[in-house]
Amino acid sequence: MAALAGYGASLLGIPLAWLLGALIATATIGIAVRPVSVPPPLYKLGQVMVGVAVGLTVSADIVSELGPHALLAPVAAVLSIAVGRALCPVLWRFGAVDRATAYFSLVPAGIAEMAEQAGKRGADVGAVATFHAFRVGLLVLLLPLLVFVAVGPGDGVAAPEPETWRAAGWTPSFGVALAIGGLAALGARRIGVPSAYVLGPMAVLAVMSGAGLIDAQEPDSVLAVAQVMLGLGIGARFTRATMGRLPRALAVGVPLMIGHAGLMVGLGVVVALGFGLDPVVLALGASTGGIAEMVLTAKAVGADAALVTFYQVVRGLAGNLTAGLIFERTVAQPVVSGDGGRDD
Repeated sequence: MAALAGYGASLLGIPLAWLLGALIATATIGIAVRPVSVPPPLYKLGQVMVGVAVGLTVSADIVSELGPHALLAPVAAVLSIAVGRALCPVLWRFGAVDRATAYFSLVPAGIAEMAEQAGKRGADVGAVATFHAFRVGLLVLLLPLLVFVAVGPGDGVAAPEPETWRAAGWTPSFGVALAIGGLAALGARRIGVPSAYVLGPMAVLAVMSGAGLIDAQEPDSVLAVAQVMLGLGIGARFTRATMGRLPRALAVGVPLMIGHAGLMVGLGVVVALGFGLDPVVLALGASTGGIAEMVLTAKAVGADAALVTFYQVVRGLAGNLTAGLIFERTVAQPVVSGDGGRDD
């Protein structure tokens, strides 16, 4: 059903069609019919395919292309995390959730990483995962449309045509790239790299592509399959039980997430116009979406996927590495001992 919905969306020429169709179909089934159980390896394989696709697009002069982006990306990451932290009191006071759940639901970082950290600190893991799925899903639904309506496609790139199952790109070198990407993902996961299944293959193949050691292009059909897998993984997080358990929290939290995302996208566009940069890159780079999803969105709307990846990786790493520390220092309530002392 997810694949059929993605194919139908592709016939309509919708940006990010395969992912959006799969996401909507899976979420609809999960809420209206029964929960959908998606094997984790499927979602991870989709992430690997996205990482391979981005890595293969990197050229040798990527470092020289960073320019002001090298400074703007960390600033955007810090600001995004700060806004998420500032919104937490609104969610825990009016959304009927505890402090830990509110905090880890609004910090813009990886779904799996935030759910894991939330669980270690006594938060509602299901609620945290649902909020992040909403965040990514809403941005995937809204951003491509907003880009075309308000900004237009990326600099020097025509608007994409409807996706088709073209065979171009099926070469032995792509097979080698895919195998290397899979091994890189496993290696990155083993050493604890955040978002390993995207960043591992992307980093290794970016180095190889930039050095001229491999020359390949990911076929459209593989990207379509990757989008369906990601759509399945995100859509499966929406269930009738979770939605019914969190009506008040979602009523408060969803507008907060939309406002957070809108603020970051708006600031990205304003800064881009002020510095003479591509507003599409800054809009997608500063947004609070997931790494794989925003990279696919960049490819769909004709933006520089490598630069968008840089922004998203910096934000994702900053969120994953600092979320726990910020929680302990600014959100967690100290435990009062029996003798009146304070145990932090």
